[in-house]
Amino acid sequence: MADMTTGNPLKLIIRFTIPLLLGNIVSQLYSLIDTVIVGRTLGLGALGAIGAVTGLVAFVQGFILGVASGLSLILAQRFGTRNDERIHSSFVASIWISLAFVAVLTAASMGVADFILKAINIPEAFYADGHRYFITVMLGLAVLMYYSVLVNALRSMGSTTQLLFFITLSQVLNIAFDFLFILVIPMGVMGVAIATILSQFISGLLCQLYLMKKVAVFRLNRHDFKLDKREIKLHLNISLPIGIQSSIISIGSIILQLKLNGLGTMAVEGHAIGAKIESMTTMPLVSFGVATATYAAQNYGAGQIDRIWQGVKTSTIISLTYSLLVGGSLFFFGKDLAVALFNAENGDSLAYVDRYFKATALFYLVLSILFVFRYTLQGMGKSIAPTIAGFMEMIMRIVIPLSLTGLLGFQAIIFSHPMAWIGSTAALVYALWLVKRNDRSSKFKRFMTS
Repeated sequence: MADMTTGNPLKLIIRFTIPLLLGNIVSQLYSLIDTVIVGRTLGLGALGAIGAVTGLVAFVQGFILGVASGLSLILAQRFGTRNDERIHSSFVASIWISLAFVAVLTAASMGVADFILKAINIPEAFYADGHRYFITVMLGLAVLMYYSVLVNALRSMGSTTQLLFFITLSQVLNIAFDFLFILVIPMGVMGVAIATILSQFISGLLCQLYLMKKVAVFRLNRHDFKLDKREIKLHLNISLPIGIQSSIISIGSIILQLKLNGLGTMAVEGHAIGAKIESMTTMPLVSFGVATATYAAQNYGAGQIDRIWQGVKTSTIISLTYSLLVGGSLFFFGKDLAVALFNAENGDSLAYVDRYFKATALFYLVLSILFVFRYTLQGMGKSIAPTIAGFMEMIMRIVIPLSLTGLLGFQAIIFSHPMAWIGSTAALVYALWLVKRNDRSSKFKRFMTS
C-alpha cells in the first residue's frame, strides 16, 4: 500500500501517476492493435458497426464502471483511516452491491436489446454486426464488474505497480484472444467482445488470488454472507451517484449517435475513427484525474484537507500541459494519424475525421480541468456536483444534435463535444471553489457541496 497522506504531494502524485500512465499506454496500445485488427481484417464496416452501438454500450458499462470507481473511493478513504475492520467491511459491501447491479443490468439490457438498437436508427449495413456485438458485451457485464472492483481495490491502496501488472496482463491476453477469435476462429465482431471478456476474467481471477494472499482484509469469511445494511447504504450514497453520472453522460451520447446514424455510413465511420483516436490520446488525462482521486480520498479519510488542494494544483498543471501538446498535434495532424493507424483511404471518411479534430482538439484544455476537478470531488465523497456536471454534459449532447443537426449536419454533432465539456467543467469549478472556501451559507451551496 502507498500512503499518500504524508510526503511531498507533487512527488506522490507523479509516482502514483506514472504506473497509471504506463497502464494507460498499454491499454491504448491494445486499443490501437484491436482497432487495427478489426479495421484491417474485418473492414471499416465492422469498425463502424461497433461505433454505431458504442453510445449504448457506454451507457450500460459506464454505470458499472462508475459504481466500481465509487466503491473504490470509499475503500481509499478507509485506507486513510488505517482501520482494517472498516476496510474489510467496505470490500464486502462492494461485493454485495456489485452482484445486485450486475444481475439487474444484464437481465434488463438483454430484454430490451432489439427494441433499443432499432430505436437508435443504426444504418442497415451495420445492424447485424452491431446487434451481435452488443449482446455479447452485455453477457460479459458480470466479468467487467468483477475485474473492475478488484483492480480498483489495488488502486485504492495505492498499489500502482501491481495494478499495472494486472492491467498489462489483461491487455496482452486480449490481443492474443483477438487473433484467436478473429483470425484463427473467425467469429467476427463477437470475437472482439469475447476476447475482452476472457482476458478480464483471467486477470481478475489472478488479481483476486493475489489480494487474498497478500492482504488480510480482502480475505472473505462466513460472516461476510450477512448483509450490513448500514454499510450498503453508505456505499450506495457515493457509488450510485457516480454510476448514474457515468450513465447520464452516455444518454447524451446515445441521442448524439441517433442523429449521427442518420447522416450515413461515411459520417459514422469518420466519427468512430475520430472518437477512437481521441480516446487513446486523452487517456493520460484520466490517469491524472484518477491519481488525484486516490490522493484526495486517502487524505480526506485522514483529515488532511490542506494537502488535497496542493494535489489539485499539481495535477491541473500537468494535465493542462499535456492537453495543449496533444490537442495541438491532433488539430493539425489528426487526419494523417487516421491514415497511418487505420489505413483509412476513403476521402469522405477522412474529411469527417479532419472536421472532428478541428472542432474538438483545442478544447482538450477544458477536458483536462474537468477530469481533475471531477475526480477530486469524488475522492472527497462529494457526489452531487459531479452528478450535476454529468447532467450538463448530457444536456449539451442532446440539445445541440437535436436542434442543430438539421441545419448544420455533422458540424452540430462534433460541436456538442466541447460544449458538453464546457458545461460540465463550469459546474465542477463552482462546486470545488465552494468546497475549498467551505461555503455552505445557503441551501443551494450546501446541496452543491454534499
